[in-house]
Amino acid sequence: MAFVIDFTSLLVLGPGPTLLIASAGALAQSTIVVKRRNPLYRTLFNIACLAITVQATGWCYHTLGGTSRQFAWPSNANALTAALFVYFVLNSTCIALAMALSTRQRFLLVWRENFLWGGPSYFIGAIIAAVMAEVIGHRAWGLIPLGAMPVYMLFRTYGVYVGRLNEGMAVIKRDGRVALWNDALERITGRSREDVLGRPLVEAVPMLAPTAVPTVMARALATGQLATIEQLTLGPVDARRTLQVRFFPFVGGVTAFWQDITDRAEAEAALRRSEQRYALAASGANDGLWDWDLVLEEVYFSPRWSSMLGLAPNTSCGRPGDWFRRVHPEDLTSLNAALEAHLAGETAHFQHEHRVRHEDGTYRWMLCRGVAVRRPDGRATRIAGSQTDITERVSAQEQLRHAALHDTLTALPNRALFMELLARVLERRKRHPEDLFAVLFLDIDRFKVVNDSLGHLVGDELLVGISRRLESSLRDGDVLARLGGDEFTILLTDLANPNEACLIAERIREVLRAPFFLGDRELFTTASIGIALSTAEYTQPEDIMRDADTAMYRAKALGKARHELFDTGMHAKAVDRLGFEHDLRGAMERREFALHYQPLVSLSSGQWTGFEALLRWNRGGHPVAPSEFIPVAEETGIIEPLGTWVLQEACRQAAVWRRQFPGGVFDGITVNVSTQQLARRDFLQVVQGALKAAMLDPGDLRLEITETVLMDDPERAEVVLRDLRQLGVKIYLDD
Repeated sequence: MAFVIDFTSLLVLGPGPTLLIASAGALAQSTIVVKRRNPLYRTLFNIACLAITVQATGWCYHTLGGTSRQFAWPSNANALTAALFVYFVLNSTCIALAMALSTRQRFLLVWRENFLWGGPSYFIGAIIAAVMAEVIGHRAWGLIPLGAMPVYMLFRTYGVYVGRLNEGMAVIKRDGRVALWNDALERITGRSREDVLGRPLVEAVPMLAPTAVPTVMARALATGQLATIEQLTLGPVDARRTLQVRFFPFVGGVTAFWQDITDRAEAEAALRRSEQRYALAASGANDGLWDWDLVLEEVYFSPRWSSMLGLAPNTSCGRPGDWFRRVHPEDLTSLNAALEAHLAGETAHFQHEHRVRHEDGTYRWMLCRGVAVRRPDGRATRIAGSQTDITERVSAQEQLRHAALHDTLTALPNRALFMELLARVLERRKRHPEDLFAVLFLDIDRFKVVNDSLGHLVGDELLVGISRRLESSLRDGDVLARLGGDEFTILLTDLANPNEACLIAERIREVLRAPFFLGDRELFTTASIGIALSTAEYTQPEDIMRDADTAMYRAKALGKARHELFDTGMHAKAVDRLGFEHDLRGAMERREFALHYQPLVSLSSGQWTGFEALLRWNRGGHPVAPSEFIPVAEETGIIEPLGTWVLQEACRQAAVWRRQFPGGVFDGITVNVSTQQLARRDFLQVVQGALKAAMLDPGDLRLEITETVLMDDPERAEVVLRDLRQLGVKIYLDD
């Protein structure tokens, strides 16, 4: 319709008046359509387009012979057609270009989809304009419909706009009577226009009487300023609606706009309830809340968040730097990585444990959790969450980890932690093969004698004292661990040369040589030390530990109280020793042991006085000397069951001889007893059992012990020997 008016004016009045009329129409339309975005910008754009289009169309029309005021049909048909074409092209081009720029689409695509098929309507409009121009002619009254037409369009547009408003709209005069009531307000209140117009508002709509509408409307009329009811609830419970009512005063009354905000109000109420529940849960959990606006780079901190760090509760808003500056430097990198991963969409939730500095200067462990709010394109604009103080939990976990990785008696690292640290050193040596380190394996000599004779409490005190001395003999960075019992290991790193490990081992032996004073006791001890250097190509911690252990056993075999460096020959011997021990353990089951009886002759009479039982081992068809297998049996503990078998077999054979030669010169059977056998708590019962099973008189049994037995544990030896004599068994000392 606007095109018909503009083109008719152009044919009758010319470009100048047409531009004024079109501009007035554009201004009137912008005044009516108040809900459009940037109305001033759009109005100026429309006027500029009209200026270009009208001037270019008028120029084209007159250039081709078209006449104004004396329009002649059909002589002006060519000029009219050309002008129409120019109008269509320029008008559609300007609008399509603006749409393409605002929507970032291609111009030709926008023009084709929105204007190409609208061309015929322009030709129809041009024909209508030509007919109107012919009717108007050149009479002055012909300007009346032309000038009245924009006015008609204005009121028609206004009426359609008011009728189609989604918002309710009412005009109330100063006397309170309703002058306008649109369709939307009929739906909202359930009151028709006929029932309301001309009547006082509260009388026409009684449900408004108990609300704030009368008071707020009166205030708007009295002050002449905008007044608003943010939330007005109307209707029964099952159909209740929430409205926002705004009163705009004017000279004759007020215009009221009634916007239905039920969905928004319900969403806000649900959000408030959710926030209250979350705040209540967070308060109950004693958590602090934070909300980071990624666009404004502002962070909200709840009062609880601030108080957790010793800050004033009113420290509510700040910058991200206020937070990150408090994070421990060692945790900052991982915190940033976790945040960036979540903001990039790589994780469903953000969660990180880190240390944060308290106002008192200490660090507290915090568990920080959150989730990002994202735009439709996935970009995060906000992230919010909570902060939980987990200092006590982390402390408890560290205590548990310390307990799991440290010896409870000495507080030294245990085997698990030592192996973990050794694995790290081996891994570092892959990058720095020139680094030299060593593992020392220590075993306290004769510790079992102390433990068995003086009790475990004294033994534990001795182990603690040994641990403290070992610590004092090491360098900074060296690691001392207790593997269990009387075994210790030491990890020496950053050695200048292999000899430095031997010097440290010598220093350890020196500090252990001094006596230990435990209560009123003075105890002496020594250690056998095995050393394995990293000069060998070790890849596993177990391998270097095995070789250090092998070297330690070599030191014990060479007399104890010394240190030995591991070499490849030791490994071969260790393998042989392992096979030897394996065969020794199975020898009893395979019945490879046998007793040989050596006659005992009296030097004074030259007669036999008895026999000595001698143990022999036939290993796979090859005899093994007692000097080879007896020490191994003693070290491995095999000597106890083996000694019991020897005692039982010797008693059995002696009983047989006693029965065969009742009147002979047989004076008894002699059996050698080791230190380990005599140290057994039940050794007396073992002897009694062997005598009883063989039905041998205790006087026919002679036990031979060495001086070492008496020296190792004299108190224990004295008790056992006294009980054996009371039983009737004869005791002989082998010097």
